[in-house]
Amino acid sequence: MNSLSALPISVRLYPGETVSSYWARLCAANAIGQKDLWLALRHKDRLLPIGVTPRSALAYVEALGGLPEGALARDSGGLTCAHGGATRQVECPSCRMIPAAVMLCGRCAAGDQIMVSRMHGPICVRHRKWHVGDREIDVVLRPKHLAAQRLLNGSLALRGVPYRSPEIDAAAELLQLGVSERDGGADDLDDEIRLFPQHVSLAALLTDVRLANVLMPHSFGGHALAMLFDRLVTAHAKGRRTAERVLERLRIQGRELWIGTMAVPVQGGCMLTDSARHILPRVKVIRAHALHHRVELAER
Repeated sequence: MNSLSALPISVRLYPGETVSSYWARLCAANAIGQKDLWLALRHKDRLLPIGVTPRSALAYVEALGGLPEGALARDSGGLTCAHGGATRQVECPSCRMIPAAVMLCGRCAAGDQIMVSRMHGPICVRHRKWHVGDREIDVVLRPKHLAAQRLLNGSLALRGVPYRSPEIDAAAELLQLGVSERDGGADDLDDEIRLFPQHVSLAALLTDVRLANVLMPHSFGGHALAMLFDRLVTAHAKGRRTAERVLERLRIQGRELWIGTMAVPVQGGCMLTDSARHILPRVKVIRAHALHHRVELAER
């Protein structure tokens, strides 16, 4: 490895940049085809895969780019695994929490096309832009959207909940089930932008450790779960303090689940609100999605 010299032109490694993205930019900067450079590496190490899989050769890519040892493993998602670059990330418990790669904000990347794999959302907080493909939508006058993105970058990232995740989907579905009528004039993107703060803030409630500590050790009937999620959505609509009070008072006493000041049987039927009836058919799926970040895959 020490005999491998760095290429004449080095490129900057962006925080969270994927190995494939860095490899492609390094080859382009030095006017070398990716296949040609990979063949040269395979002449040095015959154990490398035949196909171009830079993640299988992190140490070589670091040496070619003049990077310190471990830089790519640290910036592209932390721990590496024995699967290398030829196997899907979901098969490894260590790699499972790395979200799908997304395009970095063009302004932050100074016009370069940088793919990053990290907890990410649609908004660049630095430039206050919503990125959709090649489009940029200004969110300067939408402080709730910026706060939601900071929540994604902060506590939700620490919980392992990226924007495109089952937890966010569960929050979106609960909000949709709780609305009897929807406006027909807006398209999907308009709805996504408008409801983005609500989706993220409700997902923060659904992934709260206090809720997980109640849901995970116990087996609940559908009616109890429907009422629980209904009360959470209702409290969420009233504000953060109301939602916090519901979570603080959430407990199981005997055969009853106490949701604030209301008690429902853990198993069996009970009176349901109209919105809880809408939630009931999907309640098991929503519970599984809300706990997705808490479940680790078994080692293969």
